[in-house]
Amino acid sequence: MKRKKTEEISFYILIGLIVILLLAALLAPVLAPNDPFKTELTLALIKPDKEFPLGTDPLGRCVLSRILYGARVSIFSSLCIIGIVFFIGTAIGVTAGYLGGAVDMVLTKIITIMQAFPKFILAIAIAGVLGIGIKNTILALCLVEWAEYARISRNLSRGVKQRTYIKAAKVCGESRLQIMFHHVLPNVLPTLVVNASLGISSMIMEVAALSYLGVGVKSPMSEWGAMMNIGKDYLQTETRLVIIPGIAIFVVSVLFNLFGDKLRDILDR
Repeated sequence: MKRKKTEEISFYILIGLIVILLLAALLAPVLAPNDPFKTELTLALIKPDKEFPLGTDPLGRCVLSRILYGARVSIFSSLCIIGIVFFIGTAIGVTAGYLGGAVDMVLTKIITIMQAFPKFILAIAIAGVLGIGIKNTILALCLVEWAEYARISRNLSRGVKQRTYIKAAKVCGESRLQIMFHHVLPNVLPTLVVNASLGISSMIMEVAALSYLGVGVKSPMSEWGAMMNIGKDYLQTETRLVIIPGIAIFVVSVLFNLFGDKLRDILDR
C-alpha cells in the first residue's frame, strides 16, 4: 500500500514537472531575457554573464532565449506528430483488425511495406524532397511513424474481436461502427496511450536529429537540434553551444520516458 502511494506521488510530481516545462515553453516570449532572433556580431560568443545567462552563439544571439523558444518547437512539434500518428494509426489499425478479410489484407500490406524501410532514413529522404521547414519535418515524420500505431492497434483489435462481449453486441444488433467505437476502441486505447507517451521522447530526438542534419527547421527558427548543428563547429572552444541544447534534449526526453513508465504501471493495475 505504501509503495502504491509512493508511485502515485512520483507520478503526480512528474505531471507537475511536465506542466512546468510546457508552461515555460508557452511563456518563452515572457521568460526570454533577450530577442532570440536578433543577430549582433559584436556580441558573438560572449561568455555567460548577467545580460546573457548562458552566453551568446556565433551570431551574437542569446543562448538562453533560444533554448526557451526552441522548447516550443521541439516539444510541441513532437506532441503534434504523436497526436496525428496516434489518430491515423489507431483508426487504420482498428479498422483492419476488426473488419478483417480483404480490408485487413490490403491495410496490412501497406503497413508492412511502410515498416520495411528504416523509419529515420525514410524521414530524411522525405524531408529532403519536401524541403527545409518545420511543417515539412512534421509531415515527413508523420508519414513514417503512423505504421507502428496501426500495427499495434490492429493486433490488439484482433484479440478483442474474439471476446464474448463483442459477440453479445452483435446479437443485440449493434452495427460494426458502433462496436468499433463502443467496445473495441476503449479496450485498445490504454496500451496505445502508453506507447504514445513513451514515443514523445524519441520523437523529440528525431525532430532534433533532422534539424541537426540540416533538413529540419529553417533558419533563424530556434530548435535544439539546429542549435547543436551550429555549435558543432565550435566544439573545441565553446563546448557549451553543444552541451546546453544537448542537456535540454536529454532532460525532456528522460522526463517524458519516466512519465510513460509510470503511466504504464498505473494502467496495468
